[in-house]
Amino acid sequence: MTGARILVVDDNRDMANGIAMLLGEAELSAEVHVAYSAKRALTFLEAREYDLVLSDIRMPGMSGVDLLTSIRSRWPRTKVVLLTAYGTVDSAVGAMKLGAGDYLTKPFDNDALVDVVRRTLAAGIASGGFDLAAVVGEVAGAVSRPEDLLPSLRSALDVLLRATGADDGEIFLCEAEGRDPILCAWAGPDGAAMVDRDRFTMGIGYPGIVVATGKPLCTKGGLADDPRYVRRVVTDAGIRSLVAAPLPDVRAPLGSIHLMSRRSDFPVDRVLDLLEHAAIPISNSVRAGLAALRQTVDEVCGNLDDPSRQPLRVLLESFRQVAGARCGTLALIDPRTGRPDRVVSTGPASLVCGQAEAGSWATCPSVLAAHGFVANPGRRQWPESCRRGLPRRAASPCCLPLVAGSFLYGIVVLDFGREGTAGATGQLVPLLTMAHQAAIRLQSQRGGLGADQARDSGGVSLASRAELELRCLGPFAVYLRGQPIAADAFTRSKALLLLKLLAMKRGAPVHREVLLEQLWPGVAPETGANRLHGVVHDLRSVIEPRRTEREWLYVRNRGDFYYFDLNAPVEIDVARFRQLATRGLRSSPGQEADLEEALELYRGDLFEDDPFAEWCAAEREDLREWYVKVVERLTQLYAKAGRKEEALTCLRRALRSSPFRDDLVLAQMELLTQLGRPGEAMTTYDDYQRRLKEEMDAAPSPDLQVFRRRLLGSVHESS
Repeated sequence: MTGARILVVDDNRDMANGIAMLLGEAELSAEVHVAYSAKRALTFLEAREYDLVLSDIRMPGMSGVDLLTSIRSRWPRTKVVLLTAYGTVDSAVGAMKLGAGDYLTKPFDNDALVDVVRRTLAAGIASGGFDLAAVVGEVAGAVSRPEDLLPSLRSALDVLLRATGADDGEIFLCEAEGRDPILCAWAGPDGAAMVDRDRFTMGIGYPGIVVATGKPLCTKGGLADDPRYVRRVVTDAGIRSLVAAPLPDVRAPLGSIHLMSRRSDFPVDRVLDLLEHAAIPISNSVRAGLAALRQTVDEVCGNLDDPSRQPLRVLLESFRQVAGARCGTLALIDPRTGRPDRVVSTGPASLVCGQAEAGSWATCPSVLAAHGFVANPGRRQWPESCRRGLPRRAASPCCLPLVAGSFLYGIVVLDFGREGTAGATGQLVPLLTMAHQAAIRLQSQRGGLGADQARDSGGVSLASRAELELRCLGPFAVYLRGQPIAADAFTRSKALLLLKLLAMKRGAPVHREVLLEQLWPGVAPETGANRLHGVVHDLRSVIEPRRTEREWLYVRNRGDFYYFDLNAPVEIDVARFRQLATRGLRSSPGQEADLEEALELYRGDLFEDDPFAEWCAAEREDLREWYVKVVERLTQLYAKAGRKEEALTCLRRALRSSPFRDDLVLAQMELLTQLGRPGEAMTTYDDYQRRLKEEMDAAPSPDLQVFRRRLLGSVHESS
């Protein structure tokens, strides 16, 4: 009932004013207006929407029943309660048949009137008391101007909030390239809480899950206890219920739409039905609005390599106007150096940051997975790379990478000035759509680049920086664009095991039957095939960046053979470790870098979190032996270079992995002796001898015993 609008209609002015005063004092939290005729009431209704009309039946000219009929045909969501001094059973039944929510007979008790009003308003909200077709029609009207996309989306949310009684609403749209859902429109009193986190990774949080699965989510009353909902600042504001529905498209959702309520009895089923219908015109408007922006880019692009740079200036100006920014800079990237070589600005000077000028993109938050970046005024809150790199004249920048596929062609930097970037985050998806279209034009003009083409074909390859990282040495972990993916992001329990199996094959195809035997031993072929299909889909829905086009970058298949494509922008620490170890074992003194990097990669045994997995036991043991070889070789190189303390540290690491290697213990004792610490060498021998006896009922090797006696003799001689 919060914020309800009530219209009192009676030709008796004293009666109308008295009812309005009574309702105003009844703590209904309602806005009450008065009309002294049915015709005047229609004028009020045409100007704004009302939740309830409280009307007398007998009025000159147009009666209350005629007014009820008109309201039901034109404003079906507005409730009507009729008042009459001639109340009979027949008039009551007739009014209810025409759609009246209730009726009262004059004279009426004041408390009875307030109770009827309160009950009618509450029933309309709690039961989802809206005309679905009418609301969807109003939503369609609100988004009928796709050229004003973001204002249209906010208007659609206002309609939905009024219809359902929800407290807040929001719409997320997906990026053109990175596919992260970004908050683009919101309405309601809790906007500050909603914008506290405005970007989600695919599969994480309600927006990420809805977009990844294409399925709605509903929670009634227990939102704060749902681990899938990760914006605690919203639940702390009192939101208890949430309905989220995808914005449908042919291949994958364009985003998601959410309605939120502080009520635990929010009619989520009815509201979900409404959202799923309303999502269709909203999606159509989003498609049309983004298509119009792409067309704008196409119309102004021309030949972007024109020596006059005029097409670049026109393109930059289109970005600036759409964003409403104060000024901006557009820079194309030289594919040979990775640095800007064609720069235009609308302001007095370039806004390109120092890192971009140096061709250093590895830590750029804008280029990372083509996400773009919006910064509020005040450098203290900016990422470190932006604080150091952006010119001091940049007050509140918005950076947009020109990315197509896996190649960076340029960057657009807009600045909103010291007044800030209010609403700029909401504009990020439309602006990134324009940036993606500009990159496509650059791609075609520079020879057509794909992710699998050579790095020097015309763009700076983003594929050279791994977007997906699999850490198999030590506890298994998956990182996407530098962020860890929680295990519960995968809805199928076998998805991570499938990822492990394919990663260990290092690109070699694995037949479906082999995978079925590993995942579900003894399962029937047909059942196993269906399960495998579901697990593969779940795995792809979390890690694949191009699932909307069904272009699988990582987990691929040829018929019944599945494999992990190592040509994708992925790094698997096991593969990298073997590569570094193979190269490093042939290195000479002064060339320890490969071995040192390999040593850092070895965070523990293979899949340390699953020590009893028999399918990888042989691989685990083989990798452990390689690790010891790396440590031994690095120890030798350090010792030859006089870096004996570092050599000693390496030996101790090796012994933690292989604690019963006599040769490693001997090497450690020799180093300690060379460092003038014979007592520590003797302690090392004694500790090792005790552990051998306790755990293996064995004795140190003859070589160790000989060295100990020789060491003991030298200690006695020196004393």
